[in-house]
Amino acid sequence: MSNNLQRITTFFLILFAALLIAQAAFSLQWPITHDEAPLFYEAFLMQNGHIPYKDFFDFQMPGSFFAYYILGILSNFGPLRIRILDLVILAAISTITYFAMRKHFGTSAALAAPILFALKYLEGGPALSLQREYLILIFTSISIWIGATDSLTIRKRLSLGLLYGLASTLKPHAALGLLPFLLFDIADLRQRREFSLPSFAKQIILPTAIGFAIPISLITLYLAITHSLFPLIDIILNYVPLYTQINGEMAVTPSAQRTAYVLNQLWRLGGTGLWLIPAAFGIYLNRNRQTYLLASLAFIYALYPALTGQFFPYHYIPFLYAIILVASLALNVEGQTSNVTTFDLRLSTFSIIALLLVTLATVRPSQTFLRQLQGKDIAIAADRAAQISTFLEKNLEPGDQVQPLDWTGGSLLAMLENRAPIATSYVFDFYFYHHVSNPYIQSLRADFMTQLQESKPRFIIEVTAIDKPWVSGEDTSRDFPELREFLSQNYSVTMEREDYIIYERR
Repeated sequence: MSNNLQRITTFFLILFAALLIAQAAFSLQWPITHDEAPLFYEAFLMQNGHIPYKDFFDFQMPGSFFAYYILGILSNFGPLRIRILDLVILAAISTITYFAMRKHFGTSAALAAPILFALKYLEGGPALSLQREYLILIFTSISIWIGATDSLTIRKRLSLGLLYGLASTLKPHAALGLLPFLLFDIADLRQRREFSLPSFAKQIILPTAIGFAIPISLITLYLAITHSLFPLIDIILNYVPLYTQINGEMAVTPSAQRTAYVLNQLWRLGGTGLWLIPAAFGIYLNRNRQTYLLASLAFIYALYPALTGQFFPYHYIPFLYAIILVASLALNVEGQTSNVTTFDLRLSTFSIIALLLVTLATVRPSQTFLRQLQGKDIAIAADRAAQISTFLEKNLEPGDQVQPLDWTGGSLLAMLENRAPIATSYVFDFYFYHHVSNPYIQSLRADFMTQLQESKPRFIIEVTAIDKPWVSGEDTSRDFPELREFLSQNYSVTMEREDYIIYERR
């Protein structure tokens, strides 16, 4: 790398690092919002003895509840502490990534990879923070540190299995990340002429499977002991197939159109496709096992969103992480020196320029950060939550129960801030409005009404905002006649705003 190009690269890395530090500092003011609020509220329920699936209905995997339960204990659900934990996790992922990359690809690539990923993560604002795919990267980064070697030992295979077993408890398809390590391990075994079916099973499959099975077995044991295993199986068999028909636009995709929709979204890569340009340079300039392993991991996680068919922005976090690591390899050209002091026109020079241009074209300050600089409100749902929280603080009495008719609209955050107990086992209400003719959804509606009639909570909070994630499309509805009748007979409106209503029991 020429001296001039080295200086420019260093300058931009320092500039990006400064932007990262500034955004990280401002992120300490971010409120709990989007998926964080319901997951932290469920963690609060767990702290009060509620068991997932048995005592409250949700389709998240057990690892998600345990992760947020631990975060809830460490933060006591304080927004500042949660943001600090968020940055601590980001720093841990970045540090592990740095050491994993520096070992094989040099200092420049090792610095660029975590800086660029951290910028893209913070660019997503509060809605992207602490998503399950982000937590998965803790295990993914460690797996790269352990597994990006020329050969694996029994202990490393056991560790890789354990890491991806833990990741799969958060999102089952996170286990896909284990495949590249297995395939490269098999190739290495064949290259050493030690490949046979018994050696393959003994040296690779057995230790990896044992490691993978440890967290799965422990969680299954917990679910069995707490009598929540069969409720989870019931949810997986009956509700999850319905939920996976909902696409990224919160619309039910008809079966005949699903394949076309998935293929149409798959090639878009969530708008991150420009990173393929420097990634291609990085692969060409670093043709070795470690590079191909990272590229394979990026390819696998490019397929990850298709398994749910929803393509939400946070589904691309694992792919974005992996492809940025590969793209950062465009800087690994220290060994290719130039005899001239001006720009070198070799391929290595173009690779660095490509990475810089793609970074400048795709890395942006988060909209939340820009709103903070302008002194504007950070999030509408957070403002709504603050209003509801103030109402509950003034009016909630010991023993009062509250029922939210909401998902991510702020009522659960308000209930969390006031430690308000929920009246039924249904934390969200969006389950009731899609596939409404399906017997399972009808049974959920009936069970919800039974619990509501038995508990008769003092307050019912209904979010009616335009940003409420209503499901649209075939066999969806916004009508719930039994609920409306129950409200009209037993409740009166005690507060009504443009985007929410609070009912109080008469």
